[in-house]
Amino acid sequence: MAEKYSGKQVIKAGEMLILDEILDDDKTFDQAFEILSYWRFSHEDALESALDLLQRVTLKKDKKAFFAKRLKRYFSIVIKLRRFKDMKLKNMQDIGGCRAVVSNLKKVDQVVRELKSIPEFRNTEGKVRFKDYIKQPKDDGYRGYHLIGQFLNKEGCRRNIELQIRTQLQHDWATTVEIVDLFTGQALKSNQGEIDWSYFFLSVSEQFAIMEQIHLFDTLDKDKKYQEYEKKLLSGNNNAEKINSSRKAQEYARKLDVVRRLEAYANSLKIVDNRIEEESIDGYVLLEVDTAKSMVSSTFFTKEENKIAEQQYAEAEKKATGQKGLVVALVSTSAVGGIKEAYPNYFADSTEFLVHLIFILKIPL
Repeated sequence: MAEKYSGKQVIKAGEMLILDEILDDDKTFDQAFEILSYWRFSHEDALESALDLLQRVTLKKDKKAFFAKRLKRYFSIVIKLRRFKDMKLKNMQDIGGCRAVVSNLKKVDQVVRELKSIPEFRNTEGKVRFKDYIKQPKDDGYRGYHLIGQFLNKEGCRRNIELQIRTQLQHDWATTVEIVDLFTGQALKSNQGEIDWSYFFLSVSEQFAIMEQIHLFDTLDKDKKYQEYEKKLLSGNNNAEKINSSRKAQEYARKLDVVRRLEAYANSLKIVDNRIEEESIDGYVLLEVDTAKSMVSSTFFTKEENKIAEQQYAEAEKKATGQKGLVVALVSTSAVGGIKEAYPNYFADSTEFLVHLIFILKIPL
């Protein structure tokens, strides 16, 4: 079946949406946004196929794993197009993305190894497209393993879908970065933020990596976790760099008053709909996080109401354009482990991050 918009039209829409003056021209903005919305939601069926595959593979390796999927938010798409001048909307590899969060690094390796053997992850030259941000973390400290696969949508067109495999600690770190971005108006996730926060998250990531090297770390109780972390950090030779990283994490955590601020963010948001806390229907929920009103509101949709969900999501995004402190997202309600576990950033939930940050702060340096 033919595409509704040509590749050239999709590329042109992306070029228009990054222009500052686009917001002053309602007609042009609406036209470009319509094409972006079409292109984004044309990934939906391919994303569902990718998530099904990811769940099948991962749950064989880790029954405690949980999952999330998302179509990239308008705001995130525009930021990425602005950051990478040669990137085109049509070629963006992570318009659709899904994630598995597993217990430890060994589980990550097992899942990745099996996924790499599956044809959807091999290009026409037989090569697998991947980024190993665990062996080579991003400059900001982000860690995780990314694979790009191609999956068919309902029209039989191929779409790039990004699969992320993370440990729980890596997930806690990444979602806390997003929480700080949301409440402070920064864009640390896109390397655009205050330098002190950047140094803080980089040094914490380095310390979390040390924790993950401890045998069976994820199975230990809190006291034993701290004891093993302290021993690994302070004992042995050539640990000066790791100790200096720990010292920096302590310094910036206190300078930024991180613990108090993260706790305040979590306590400030009122969840309007109790269904967020409960098992829900298989479908979608439109989340609107308004930090100015300290509120998280939600609208639920069944799987059969996906077109209505898409339309309301697009309208909500238009409304949020240019408004500080207002974030909207359309997420899956079928996330194994629950919506709050899969998407803690939208509820300012940094509980597990803080548990392990306290370990760092307790180290006697």
